Amino acid sequence: MTNQPRYEPQVEDGTLYLEHERTRLEVGTMDQIVELVGGETYTLEYTARQGAAAWLSTDDDETITFDVRDAVREMPHTPDLVSNLENCPIDESTADGVPKRTALFVDLITEIWDSKGNLET
Repeated sequence: MTNQPRYEPQVEDGTLYLEHERTRLEVGTMDQIVELVGGETYTLEYTARQGAAAWLSTDDDETITFDVRDAVREMPHTPDLVSNLENCPIDESTADGVPKRTALFVDLITEIWDSKGNLET
């Protein structure tokens, strides 16, 4: 398996971009991303059995809560994810008035986050 290039997040003037070498893709504003995620923090829930894993440090209620802005700023992305985003227009909006690319990004990252919360997949 070859190492795929990773697209690094960059936030400039409140807007998230994913960058790799000479490629720069606008994703949307951090405020819109946070709003679509549901707030400044995101919580993953684990079962008691999952929370007992030695490598996992959950709270007493078997959850892990993290800062959305920090996670988005630190999480690199694969070319496949970026390709999906490139094919989704930034200049067209959803019924809620959010750029379609921004909405797709939030759908994809929350799916990624939620899959990490499910150790059985």
